[in-house]
Amino acid sequence: MKIDQPISCIIPAFNEAGYIDKVLDVVDKIDWIDEIIVVDDASSDRTPDVVKAHKKIKLVVHQQNKGKGAALATGAKTAKHDLLLFLDSDLVGLKAEHILKILAPIIFTKEADLVLGIFALKHMREHTSTKIANWSVPAITGQRAIWRKSLPPMERIEKSRYGVDLLITRHIPRPRRAVIELDGLAQVKKEQKSNDFVEIVKSRFRMYKEVLKILKEEKK
Repeated sequence: MKIDQPISCIIPAFNEAGYIDKVLDVVDKIDWIDEIIVVDDASSDRTPDVVKAHKKIKLVVHQQNKGKGAALATGAKTAKHDLLLFLDSDLVGLKAEHILKILAPIIFTKEADLVLGIFALKHMREHTSTKIANWSVPAITGQRAIWRKSLPPMERIEKSRYGVDLLITRHIPRPRRAVIELDGLAQVKKEQKSNDFVEIVKSRFRMYKEVLKILKEEKK
């Protein structure tokens, strides 16, 4: 396949050594993705080493943890191209066709300036809280494509932490957003990443707090 529009793929990562390799294995083989950037947000595990094994992928490392928003901002500032593809680092079942579906409304039909890729809910037994939240509130999905010029001010992105996805979504007028269901795609649950229940709860609380902060700021 030939896509004339150059694409930069940006993947934020924090302690994803056990999961990011599967995502990189897919995007690394897609010849119409022109640039792949992983921004490691000061991981304490082997995430940078896993990324370095993929020779074509550019790795940028934060020396201290700054949050997802800062990671996306670093990726956007590093990227060479105007069309940005954002992907989470802990996806399960990612295929090239998923990425193509995300890009289609912005490249081919040109109906959108922002495309949000959400997990499809076809099989009840496969539903998780993460998939349901993603499907119910597309604005917070991490799978998306957007033109660089359509991003909010970079300083706002840098400070937004987990609220970054909502911030970017609400910056685009609703008629210029497209939402695409991605069959067969899922995300690793926090419960699979840690046995520390208290830390899992704290992590979810921090995430929702940061999202709500952006929501309150946007309403002012």
